[in-house]
Amino acid sequence: MCGLCDKKPVIVLTLLALLLGVWDSPACADDWVNPLEYKGKLDSPLVEVTPFVFKDKFYLLENWQKQWENPGDTDGSHFTRDEVRIRDMAGNRIVSIPFTGHGLGMALVHDDRVYVFAGDWGTEKKWQITKISMVSSDDLVNWSKPVVVLEAQPHEKFFNVSVCRGADRFVLLIESNDPAWPSFTFKYFESDDLVQWEPIADALYGEEKYVGGPALYYEGDYFYTLYLQALGDRFYQTRVTRSKDLIHWQDAPVTRPVATFDPENRVHRLRPPEIRERNASDVELCEWQGRTIVYYTGGDQQYAGDLQWADFEGSPQEFLESFYIELDDVHPSENQLRYQENQVGCFVHFGPASYLDKNGGDYLTVPAADLFDPTALDTDQWMRAAKSIGAKHIILTAKHHNGYCLWPTETTDYSVQQSPWKNGAGDVVRMFVDSARKHGISPGLYLSSGDTHFGCTSTPDPLGERKLVGDVEAYFPVFMNQLTELLSNYGDLEVVWFDGAYNPFMPDVIDETGAPTGGIYADRISELVRRLQPKAVIMGGGDADVRWSGSEQGRAPYPLWNEVSLGEGRENWLPEYAEGWFIPESNIHTRPHWFWAPGTDESLKTPEEMMEAYDSSVALGSNLLVNLTPDMRGLLSDAEVAMLKTFGANLYDRFAEPKGKVSSQNRWEEGNALVLDFGQPTNVDHVKIKEELDRGQRVRQYQIESWQDDAWVVISKGTSIGRKRIHNIDAIETRALRLKVLDTAPLPGIRAFAAY
Repeated sequence: MCGLCDKKPVIVLTLLALLLGVWDSPACADDWVNPLEYKGKLDSPLVEVTPFVFKDKFYLLENWQKQWENPGDTDGSHFTRDEVRIRDMAGNRIVSIPFTGHGLGMALVHDDRVYVFAGDWGTEKKWQITKISMVSSDDLVNWSKPVVVLEAQPHEKFFNVSVCRGADRFVLLIESNDPAWPSFTFKYFESDDLVQWEPIADALYGEEKYVGGPALYYEGDYFYTLYLQALGDRFYQTRVTRSKDLIHWQDAPVTRPVATFDPENRVHRLRPPEIRERNASDVELCEWQGRTIVYYTGGDQQYAGDLQWADFEGSPQEFLESFYIELDDVHPSENQLRYQENQVGCFVHFGPASYLDKNGGDYLTVPAADLFDPTALDTDQWMRAAKSIGAKHIILTAKHHNGYCLWPTETTDYSVQQSPWKNGAGDVVRMFVDSARKHGISPGLYLSSGDTHFGCTSTPDPLGERKLVGDVEAYFPVFMNQLTELLSNYGDLEVVWFDGAYNPFMPDVIDETGAPTGGIYADRISELVRRLQPKAVIMGGGDADVRWSGSEQGRAPYPLWNEVSLGEGRENWLPEYAEGWFIPESNIHTRPHWFWAPGTDESLKTPEEMMEAYDSSVALGSNLLVNLTPDMRGLLSDAEVAMLKTFGANLYDRFAEPKGKVSSQNRWEEGNALVLDFGQPTNVDHVKIKEELDRGQRVRQYQIESWQDDAWVVISKGTSIGRKRIHNIDAIETRALRLKVLDTAPLPGIRAFAAY
């Protein structure tokens, strides 16, 4: 277990066991430990506070709601008398009340003045803020006249506000219910004088997921936003994201919350005694005497908070940067590295679509449940075929788009339980994983997020234009229970594969109003996979390890980069906010469509076409996923088995015996060159290069040279290398080859420079 999971003095990381109604500590994806030292509860119902230092004294801005003075009074019953007040922490006394009738305020110290921003409650009822006001003081006694600095758009209300000083401007964050975006989306404004504010074009955060309770800081060239993340079923924790331009955001990993709840804690006495903590919200911090002081609110996200505090030995910059430790050095995780080493895997598309007397492309039709009836199902045969092409993993479509489940599920009657096969007692998934392990192949499972039997999908691509179809709130618990069954009952999986097609849970899917709906669902799906299958990689979805190359014909683009920078997500078939290391995977269907159909043996890919796909994917640095198509019997046809066997044999013959191989260990020569000396004239027509991926992907440009007539002659060039780069060159006779790295940062590790 990581430090967050096993030490109560550190803020406890506790997540809801989604949809199961039980508490459990999630598997930790890294060894990171939350650096906060938990100090305890403060016996206060305060929800929003701002710690600040002014003239070498420590203060706390408090948003005091008057109903708390009369236990039992309803929320907002005295809102016109609510106070934004300042407490001197040394004497524990209120020294100033900059605002009354306001709330959700915060304090900023700049040039020996304290600026207080707060929302005007108005006179009608609470939570109707349309104006943000500001006052300032140089002594905390005499305050400037309030000035309205921000007004809401028509039909818009404001909530929390936060202001910071950037490198050359002030930036204001406002929590808004602008109907153009999901409620509480953050908008960002800029100013030179703290009075006149202009919106920053495209500066938003939270338009694809639930956020709330923000705080904004500028440290070390980054704007950091602390925000509340919904975990489902009214549980919340505070996380952090950062940006240099306020447009492209980098979230800290989900396993690194800033503050989270402890379900063993009773909430404040203003709430019933049986109520336990469900949230950790409204985190604010400042530096005081060499430490970062952090306040946040526990409680149950209802009526009264439960103020708590913690601290960190170091500056706010050091504290905030700690959530991104090791993330700037982009390299694969242990799971990603293992999966990327596999290179070649197999897909198995099998289900009711295999029984439709059509073209194998009708994936959305919902045939009768008893249509599925394999008469000679042999999953061992599938594994033998997969091994013939060197596949290291294999993935079964446990449920495709039509919603038919190939395992006995408790979530629907549309499954093998309604099949005449084995009198409804069969389990294809069980046979599949058992056979895979018997043959030394790692099993993975595909679960379609879209389900036409249930009636919930999305419209097809393009990304950013997909619309929700059906009742996602009713379907999501069903899907999560199906996923839980697969992740819990079939042992360790190598990969959990989510199709982007017809997926209602992707962050870019929008509802009829144009608002994104899928983000919160995508987060919860990924968290469930990480917890129940900590060794698996995720293909697709909102938190992918593996990304699609964009081709179903076994092709990848070149150059091919594993690192995706912020803002490049959609062009790489990932969510817009994606950033980091992603394994590119190309897949290929060997028939006209993914499922078997009568009369398609004649249209199978040839071994030569499969080799072309290999040269267009694996040889460029991508993984390759080759589809297998069992027929109505549950068997691969003889023609398919033979084609795969020939392809595998050709692949083996090409690369079985290198003419020579060298690595970069202690072999680099001046000028970033690596020489492969054969010792005698040697015929070669293929050159293979591999990078040490645990160091990241470093090579940006290189060339291959041949020693010809007492001189080095360039015979091929490239940009990216990555997992593997294979050059098919015109056959030459040479005594030596040289790899010359022309652009790299820093010098790469080369696992192999080999010739064939």
